[in-house]
Amino acid sequence: MDPRMYNAAKTGSTMEDGDFSLVDYLKREEENGYQVTPKGNTILHVAALFGQRGFVGKVLKITPVLLCYKNKKNETALHIAANLGRSEVVSELLSLGGEETILVRMTDDIGDTALHKAVRGGHIDIVRMLVKLLLDPEHDLPANKAGETPLYLAAESGFHDALIEILNVCKEPTYVAGPSNRTPLHAAVIQEHTECARSLWQWNKPLCEASDKWGWNSLHYAVKQGLKEIVSDMLGWKKSLAYLPAGSENDWTTTFHIAASEGDIFMIIELLNHCPDCWEMLNSNGQNALHVALLNGHEMFVMVLLEWEFCNSLVDEADNEGNTPLHLLAASGNRVPRMILYHPIAKKMTFNKQNQTPLDIALSRTWTIKKEKLVGDLYSINGLLGQRDFKVKRKTETIGNIQQMRRKGDDDDKAKRDKIEIEKIMKAAEIQVVVATLLMTVTFAAGFTLPGGLYSDDSPNKGMAILLRKAAFRAFVISDVLAFAFSAGAIFIYFFMANCDVAEDEEYERDWFKVLKSYYIIAGILQGLAMGAVVIAFVTGMYATLANSLDLAVSVCVIGCVSFLMYFWIIFWVES
Repeated sequence: MDPRMYNAAKTGSTMEDGDFSLVDYLKREEENGYQVTPKGNTILHVAALFGQRGFVGKVLKITPVLLCYKNKKNETALHIAANLGRSEVVSELLSLGGEETILVRMTDDIGDTALHKAVRGGHIDIVRMLVKLLLDPEHDLPANKAGETPLYLAAESGFHDALIEILNVCKEPTYVAGPSNRTPLHAAVIQEHTECARSLWQWNKPLCEASDKWGWNSLHYAVKQGLKEIVSDMLGWKKSLAYLPAGSENDWTTTFHIAASEGDIFMIIELLNHCPDCWEMLNSNGQNALHVALLNGHEMFVMVLLEWEFCNSLVDEADNEGNTPLHLLAASGNRVPRMILYHPIAKKMTFNKQNQTPLDIALSRTWTIKKEKLVGDLYSINGLLGQRDFKVKRKTETIGNIQQMRRKGDDDDKAKRDKIEIEKIMKAAEIQVVVATLLMTVTFAAGFTLPGGLYSDDSPNKGMAILLRKAAFRAFVISDVLAFAFSAGAIFIYFFMANCDVAEDEEYERDWFKVLKSYYIIAGILQGLAMGAVVIAFVTGMYATLANSLDLAVSVCVIGCVSFLMYFWIIFWVES
């Protein structure tokens, strides 16, 4: 693109007083083809990019065809203006009669309309302008290539104002399924945008019954996320929602099981308030809420549940493998045997399909059992609900395998932490060895340039220190030697640390980490002592040379010792 025209579009200058006018340029372009930037942007795109409304208006009056011209990403000037929040430019682009409805329906490479851009960018004023032009919302609000409609984007991002503007236009309660066959209500609930979720539910209540590709509806996600108000609204409208299964035909769970898997006692209470008999439900593995809670390690949650009378009938209820919650409790931890022994249900001597009682399992600790499939996945998906590709995966594991995996995971995590700690120590040592070297150099030099100088006459004391008999000078010499020795010791340790490689053997590596950390601590102590000795050497040396002016000598000593106060203050502040 001609630099003069690019700068004109950028600054909004029409160049009427230059070598050639805007009109001449555009007419020449119309005959010979439009000049574009490397991204395929015309001067109209550039003007929209920099928010030059006046320039945009003049260009469109001369060459209206540029209105629908697309760059290499198939973006019109309206796409660019809507994305960047250039509301005045958007208003100007939409003012050209007869073309605005076509313009708002045009899509870019990923299928985004200008409304998609405005919603994604959070520009409510532009959203309002574009929504007013929607003559047929069912067709004017298409999904992009990712399956996202402007309504879905507003719900997913929590852009409530834009969501309300779109819903006001969509008089009919229709929607287009989004990514993974999710509705906008799914997106709002998963992202915990309560205000958006409530507005969507009030607009179209049956949305909460729609399932995504994994068989979960909005209520299931609301229970998992702990959105008590949303759950209350949905169940207040239709209590039967609590009984709808989540999952596939052969592998499913229920809302009550989901709440138990999260250990959410408040959600359990909310579900029971609306559906007092929902505690009786079983999942596809024949497991009740106590099974699921124990499999997820919520022992305290189980103890609270056991305070309720109805839970007594759940304790000895067997799943498809013949295992009761007591069997799971027996395999879950070291504190469990006492709980088993004193529970009255334990006296029934309930046997599972391996012909074992809970007491057998508690005493042997060798029992294994297939883990409930759906809940097994809930270990791995905590924190992933916000991701677009969140799935409710399913797998079958044994309690023994789970414990083994946890131990292995703990060992791996410890090894990773040790490696990270070693890297931190070595990086810190690289810096500290420079400091130690500098201290050693300074103290070495100070030892041969003594304060007060040396006798230089032909007396018997020739070459001796003049201030040798002063106590302050002697303190200077001793502290200087100590600083030199401490620094040298620290450097030797750092040198040894740098020349020792970590072996491949994991056990040796752990031992080496302990040794390395000990060396690092010792070197740090030596370096700290060296720094303290340097301060003392400086103060005593200055005092020895300024002894004839006592006030000045004392002032220098006090100022020099401020570093100790700063050191102790920093230590106290970090610990507090």
